[in-house]
Amino acid sequence: MDTNYLPLWKTLESPLVALDESHVELFSVLALFLLTLLVLNVRRHRQGVRHLVQGLAILVFFYIVYSCLGVFGMIRNTLHGITLIGTVFTESFFWMSLPVVVLSFALMSGPFFCGWICPTGTLQEIMVILRENLGRLGARVRLRPGPATRNVLLFLFFAGFMLLVFWMGSTRQFYVEDSSLYWGASLFLLLFLVLSGVVRDEAIRGLRAASFWIIVISALLRTTIVSPVHFAFADVRDPASALTTLVLMVASLFLARAWCRYICPWGYLMGLIHRRSRLRVQAEGECRDCGVCARVCRVGAIQAGRVRLDQCQFCLACVDRCPQGRMKVVDTWQAKTDNQCSTS
Repeated sequence: MDTNYLPLWKTLESPLVALDESHVELFSVLALFLLTLLVLNVRRHRQGVRHLVQGLAILVFFYIVYSCLGVFGMIRNTLHGITLIGTVFTESFFWMSLPVVVLSFALMSGPFFCGWICPTGTLQEIMVILRENLGRLGARVRLRPGPATRNVLLFLFFAGFMLLVFWMGSTRQFYVEDSSLYWGASLFLLLFLVLSGVVRDEAIRGLRAASFWIIVISALLRTTIVSPVHFAFADVRDPASALTTLVLMVASLFLARAWCRYICPWGYLMGLIHRRSRLRVQAEGECRDCGVCARVCRVGAIQAGRVRLDQCQFCLACVDRCPQGRMKVVDTWQAKTDNQCSTS
């Protein structure tokens, strides 16, 4: 019998075969997701609880999770796991377990992975909170940098980024894996175009789809492009990934969660699933156009009091802050069932 081929019953009998301690990894992630589901319904100080969950998620992903390797890695691992179906079932299960868990929970309970758990999103949110605190401090001392100052600072950061890239190129050989630097450079460019008013924010949101398909095609061609934050998952020296991580963190000082808005491939996939997910944030009743929901949404997913499902990260800040209480979490599957029962 060829040991590389296992019968289907074998995977059902012992699906948690220890492969690089995959059972520890999977149980840790499942526990994290279940904990998040439990606290989603906490109304009092929910955003503070969310930040605590984000901190815990950072620890779980950085110190326990091995197979993730960032947002690019989850896409690549899913495709790799699919190719192993019918051959090495346990290894297929190992590579696909985390992406399948994330996507399944997104379908059932909304894309709370993005707003509550994703380490890349958490690092950006840390910078957003830092920016808000600096803004309040600046207001106290009557120091408010204008658009010109902001653009100069952004240019200086970009120039520093390019100098580091050129220095890295002179001291080491670049590999295809280092292509994440292109995402970093693209993010700086997009940020400058948006903040300077050359292009509208909405006009470039579709680039997430392009980012997704580039990663998919590269994975199918067996070409690895490492993610931002990859250096924290893998026990390797990865300056390109570290530099790209620094870029997306700096970008959030200028525009909240810029990576999530414009070029996150996993965010694109989560947005597609959210269109069909069971839970979603929905506006009900008459809106007084106070604009609170739009101001607290850090990914700009709310326009004219309506939530864009493909952009929403399910952080529930709009639900918590709406003074009229018209932003609610709705069970769309139950609503459809009730409508069918009432019409039958």
